[in-house]
Amino acid sequence: MSAVAPRLIGQKQSLNTHKAALMLVMTGSDFTFEPIDVLNGAHKSADYEALNPFGRVPTLIAGDLILRQTTTILRHLAQQTGQYGWADDLESYDIENWFGFATDYLSAGLARLRFINRFLNGEPVAIKDHYRPNMLRGLDLLDRHLRDHEWLACGRPTIAEFVVHPMVFVWPDAEVEIADWPAIGPWLDRFQALPGWREPEAMLLEMMGAQA
Repeated sequence: MSAVAPRLIGQKQSLNTHKAALMLVMTGSDFTFEPIDVLNGAHKSADYEALNPFGRVPTLIAGDLILRQTTTILRHLAQQTGQYGWADDLESYDIENWFGFATDYLSAGLARLRFINRFLNGEPVAIKDHYRPNMLRGLDLLDRHLRDHEWLACGRPTIAEFVVHPMVFVWPDAEVEIADWPAIGPWLDRFQALPGWREPEAMLLEMMGAQA
């Protein structure tokens, strides 16, 4: 990595920012966190879009390298640190299956309900009702897999965990009880027992205070 600490630009409540920040911390990577006010549209500003034309968070700047998508950041960190990555193409494919799962069932499910409940005062209910079946289907699929597997892919913790765990971790905001899926809770605990894990939003708030 660059001699200058990489800069992670993101929002403290953003689940995608949580994924990248956790990967940085849990790989022992030095970095600074620069908050951006997504709720008030700062990610659509000309200055930010000059860095990230997709208008998404997070963005990781490491020297001359600018990474603009969450999974790209995670893959880069795995390659740079030699941690949580893949040994061959088959393992890479196994991991990437979970990227699609997170998009199909968590972004369009649990994460959507969490956003509505936390930031929109639980309204509109009709939109939550629309996404709830997909959320429940996703949790069923995840639980089924974890009944027979300790980790999502490759028999060990990988970047698949960093994609999926932060999205499931916020289940209390999504009107579900995770104990209804008995294999998921122990998996959450296993990941949280790995060296360096911290509750993501509290960690970012602490970093913001330390850097102020």
